[in-house]
Amino acid sequence: MDSSRRDFLRAAGFVGAASVLPWGGTSLARAGISRAELEAVASLTTLGSTIVRGRKVAEGTTGAYHRLRWGLGEGHITRSELAGTAPKSGGRRSLLNFVHFTDIHIVDAQSPARVEFLDRFADPGMGCESVPFSSAQRPHEVLTLHVLEAMIRQIRRIRHSPISGTKLELVVCTGDNIDNEQFNELRWFIDAMDGGGKISSNSGGASYEGVQSAEWNDPEYWHPEPGAQDKYKQRYGFPDYEGLLERALEPFSAHGVRLPWYQTFGNHDGLLQGNVGSNPIFDALAVGSLKPAELFPGVNPCDAFETFRSNPAALAGAPARMVTADPDRRPVNRLGYIEEMFRSTGTPVGHGFTNANLDTGVAYWHSDKRPGFRFIGLDTVNPGGYSEGSIGAAQLAWLEARLQEVSSRYFDAAGGEVTQDVEDKLVILFSHHGIRSLTNPASEPDPVDPTENDLPRVLGDEVEALVHRFPNVIAWVSGHTHENFIQPRPAPGGSRGFWDIGTAAHIDWSCQSRLIEVFDNRNGTLSIFCTMVDHAGHPVPGGGGRVLNLASIARELAANDFQYGFASKGRGRDEDRNVELVIAAPFHP
Repeated sequence: MDSSRRDFLRAAGFVGAASVLPWGGTSLARAGISRAELEAVASLTTLGSTIVRGRKVAEGTTGAYHRLRWGLGEGHITRSELAGTAPKSGGRRSLLNFVHFTDIHIVDAQSPARVEFLDRFADPGMGCESVPFSSAQRPHEVLTLHVLEAMIRQIRRIRHSPISGTKLELVVCTGDNIDNEQFNELRWFIDAMDGGGKISSNSGGASYEGVQSAEWNDPEYWHPEPGAQDKYKQRYGFPDYEGLLERALEPFSAHGVRLPWYQTFGNHDGLLQGNVGSNPIFDALAVGSLKPAELFPGVNPCDAFETFRSNPAALAGAPARMVTADPDRRPVNRLGYIEEMFRSTGTPVGHGFTNANLDTGVAYWHSDKRPGFRFIGLDTVNPGGYSEGSIGAAQLAWLEARLQEVSSRYFDAAGGEVTQDVEDKLVILFSHHGIRSLTNPASEPDPVDPTENDLPRVLGDEVEALVHRFPNVIAWVSGHTHENFIQPRPAPGGSRGFWDIGTAAHIDWSCQSRLIEVFDNRNGTLSIFCTMVDHAGHPVPGGGGRVLNLASIARELAANDFQYGFASKGRGRDEDRNVELVIAAPFHP
């Protein structure tokens, strides 16, 4: 733990205080960890301290720029909407604990296939706030690989559950692992998770050639070099960070998560900027040397997405600048994404895919590797385009079959109870889009692979109705909305249900991940503890080594980003963060 955090915790009275630590009657001896060691683990999470808005350091014409600082820790809030009463403490047994990463968005910030110039039209007052490319450019996007590395290093420091003391078992990344469906972005993500070598998010030439360079000289982007003027500095007080872009491209040693890891397919993993399906014109742009710099004259900025989707040549003919071409920027389709995951070199190997995924090209999977549990990873990306999700009819039937296999008791479509002689397992669903984001009915065929769509598309209400027929489902874990969000999903009649758990993005404020641990309370209920984790970078840039310092800068910039920073919903409510989610046990685990 760094000295500034230790000093803060001591001043706040955390050390030796158990009021925010919820371990109750859990046997620490069985976990092989002492109470003092458990307190040290808890202090590395938001149980010990949080990162909050700090002092104002500059004032712009529209807003101010703030540093970050340590804040007080957050205890667990008990939510028992799905159980009726909170469990009594003592005697509970840990069944599973894992880490949830989501919306990492590893960005090739120099790619010609990006449309940063559309971002400005979604600014407040521009009249195009609903443009799908409102996240087409962020001031900190060249630092996304450093944020992932800093999060991995923090997880390796924590190593144990802050509640039971048991060792962390695995990591699940629920999509948008990359930003623009590019091969090089995918390779950077896999290499960071695997570790063991040098990685860098540079592409093209030896030096930075993207929109944030001083030479680009477009005031719509933040230019970190001193002397360069832009709207971020003038309106919002953004600072100079001399040499930032070049430091961001320097290789560094990836530590690797050193845990089994799984992932699910997100819209940015499989669509251009998370919205547009494969197209030969876009593919050629990605690997070429012309980077579109402005909107094509005559294109309505509020309708630019539909223009490019129906007429890709409009993007190819837009005003452009020269950059260094790079064949590793080539887009990858679903099968290419799956195939590259099998070129993971870490130990243990991650990703969750099996040979069946290689054979069929589908990106949904299931795993029974954790005793007593079935994990189901869904593919919610609609190949027809748009950022929101859905699943296909074939996948829905597959999901029903996988749920039946581990349910000795469930309900048929008419509500009748079905019993069978199979081994019960607790089920956790993972996907990029959660239920509230399964709203995309687009049924246009993929121009590259017309059979890929899995039609007709199925939306959230129908998927939820299927899941409610299987009481063994206790949680659905997702991302996509870039905010911490937890909602009980009771079945009709309230006799059963599951917890809908959405976690904030790495790329946007609050730049966090989540620890999730399942307990058998031995009283007919289960508890799912959720604990937020900040990455290993300091709140204030300036220490911890180059990689962690760059990750600190990224978090500070994300917090001050007027589109997705302090004013956004990313942090979530208190009851969406550190919580104990109680649910009636569907059987005796």
